[in-house]
Amino acid sequence: MFRTLGKSKISLILAILFGISLFLMRGGERYSGLFDSDNVVAKVSGTPISTSKFLRVMQMNVNQYSQMFGRPLTPEEIQTFQIHSMALGGLVNNAVFENEFDSNKFIVDETVVAFETKKRFPNLYKKNNKINEQALNSFLSKQNLKIDDLVKIIDYEVRARVFDKLFFQINYPNKINNTLDKHDNHIRNIDLINFNINDFDLPNLNDLDISINNNEIVDFFNQNINLYINPEKRDISYILINKNDYTNQFTPSDSQIENYYSNNKNLYLETEKRDFIQFNFKNIDEASGFKSNISSFNYDEIIKFAKKNNIVFNNFSKVSDNDVLKDLADVIFSLPKNQISEIVETPLAKHIVIVNNVYPETQKTIEQVRKEISNTLLDVEVGSYILDLKNKISQQILDGLSLNEIAIDNALNVSTIKRAEKLNNNLEKDLIQSEVISSGFSINKDFVSDVIDIDNERAVIINVEQIVNEKPFDLQEVFDAVSSDWIKSLKIKSLENKVDEISNTTKLISGIAEFTDVNINNIDIKIDNIDYPLSLKNNVFSNKIKQISITIAGDEIYVSDINKIFFPEIVEENKNILMTSELRSNFGAEIIKNKNISTNDNLIQALISQY
Repeated sequence: MFRTLGKSKISLILAILFGISLFLMRGGERYSGLFDSDNVVAKVSGTPISTSKFLRVMQMNVNQYSQMFGRPLTPEEIQTFQIHSMALGGLVNNAVFENEFDSNKFIVDETVVAFETKKRFPNLYKKNNKINEQALNSFLSKQNLKIDDLVKIIDYEVRARVFDKLFFQINYPNKINNTLDKHDNHIRNIDLINFNINDFDLPNLNDLDISINNNEIVDFFNQNINLYINPEKRDISYILINKNDYTNQFTPSDSQIENYYSNNKNLYLETEKRDFIQFNFKNIDEASGFKSNISSFNYDEIIKFAKKNNIVFNNFSKVSDNDVLKDLADVIFSLPKNQISEIVETPLAKHIVIVNNVYPETQKTIEQVRKEISNTLLDVEVGSYILDLKNKISQQILDGLSLNEIAIDNALNVSTIKRAEKLNNNLEKDLIQSEVISSGFSINKDFVSDVIDIDNERAVIINVEQIVNEKPFDLQEVFDAVSSDWIKSLKIKSLENKVDEISNTTKLISGIAEFTDVNINNIDIKIDNIDYPLSLKNNVFSNKIKQISITIAGDEIYVSDINKIFFPEIVEENKNILMTSELRSNFGAEIIKNKNISTNDNLIQALISQY
C-alpha cells in the first residue's frame, strides 16, 4: 500500500490560480486548507497518479462506452472491456512524460498556467476576477477532482502542448503527404441501389404462417430474446432539500443590513480606476524606438503613428490595480495623466503606457449595496442552515432512521416515483426526477442513501421501496413486434442470397435492381461524404472494382457496385499532415524503459468494485 500524498508544493501557482486577479499573486494562501491528501493508484518513478484522477478518467471512459451502446454498462461489462486498464494506461502514459519534464526541469511560467486556467474555466471567477467559491466547489465535486489535481492537470497540459510543439510538430515528407492526400481525396464511381426494407415485398410473403404456433417465429424469438425484455422497474421515494424554500425564513432585516454595512465599509470601497492605452512590443529595441519617435507627439498623433506603423496596442477602460500584472499596475497607478511611461517588462511582452483618465476611490452608499448585502447575508444564513441540516440528516441515516422518520423530524416532504425505469426519456427535462431515478438504480432496496447534491441549490435523499426485476416478455405480449422483425430478417436473408448468387454468376447489379424493383443510381462518392452512412462508405472504400456488396443501416438497404476509382492529379489546398502522435508515441516508448512503474493493485480493485 502506498503512503498518502503530502501537500502540494505549487502554492505559488495556486496563488495566481485562485487569487484576486488572474495575474496578481495575492491571497492564494487562504485556499491552502483545500489541499487534502489523497491515496495514489500508481507511481511512475515517483510521479503519483491520484485516486481522484483515476476515478475521473475511469468514469469518462465508462460514459463513452455507455453512449456507444445506448445504455449504461453493467459491472461485468466494465471488467470485460478492461475499461480500468485503459484509464490507467492513459494516465501512466501522461505520468511518464510528466516525470520526464520534472527530471529535466522543464517548467513553464506560473502566469502562463494561470492564464490558461482562466481561459479554460472562466466560470470559476466572478466579474471582479475573484474566485467563485461555490462554482469552484461544485466544479471540483462534479469532476471528482481535488484542487491539487486540477492545478497539476493544467500545468501538465501546458507543458505537454509546448513540448509537442517544439519537438514533435513535424510534417510528413511531401511525397508521402501527397500520396496520403490523394488517397484521402480519391473518388469512387459506383452504381447504387437504395431502398427501405419495409418497401421491399418478400416474394413468398402470402405463403408464410404468421402465427404464434409457427416454430420458426418461436425460434427467432428465443434466439433474440434480449431484444424483448421488460425492463426492471423501481418504486423510489425521495426527500428534496431545496435551498430556495428557506429564503423567506432567513431574509435579513434592515437593521442587520445596516449593521453589516457599518462594520464592513471597506468591502464597498470603489477602488481607484484608470483608463489607459497600452502599446506592446516583442523586445526592448522596438519599444525604445517607438518611445523615441513619439516623445514630442500629442495623444492623437501617437495613435495615428502607431496605426500607421502597425504597432500593437490596446485601450482599457476603468481598470483597477488588481486587474493587471503587478509590474504594470505599479507603473499605471503612479503615472500622471497623459504622460508617456518608461518601458515596462513583463513575462508576456514589453510595454509603454499612457493614462487617459483617472477615477478616484469612492465609498458606495448603503442604498447602492443594500441588495448585494442582503443577498450576502441571506446566502450565508441559508447556506449555514442547509449545511447543518445535511449534517443532521447524515447522522440520522447512520443511526438507521427511515426516510419517513427523517422527513417528519425535519419538516420535509416525501415524494415517490412509481414504476420508474432506468432509461426514461420522458423525464429528461425534469432534473430532480432524472437524478433520483439514476441514483435509485445504483442502491439496494430499503437502503436510505447519503445526501446527494444535484446542484448548488438542491439535494435529495432517496430510498428504493420496491424492485420489479427485468424479465423477457411472453411471446404473445410482443408477437406483433416479433413477427415483424422475423419477416424483416427473412427479407434481409433473401437479399443477401440474391447478392451472393449474382456475385457468383453474372456480376451485374442490374439483376438486383430487377429483383427489388428499384432503380440504379450512378454516383461519385468520397470518404468524407456526409450523405451516406459510415457503414456504406466503409464497404465501398474497402471493396475492389466490380465487387457487389450489401450494406444494412437500420431499415435502409444499400447495394453497391464499384465501377471506377479516380485519384486526383493535384490536390487543392494541400494540407500538411503532422507526425506528432507517431513521434510522441515512439519517444514515450523509449523513455518509459527507464521508468519504474508501480501500481496499487488492492486499491485499484477496490475502486473497480464500486461499479
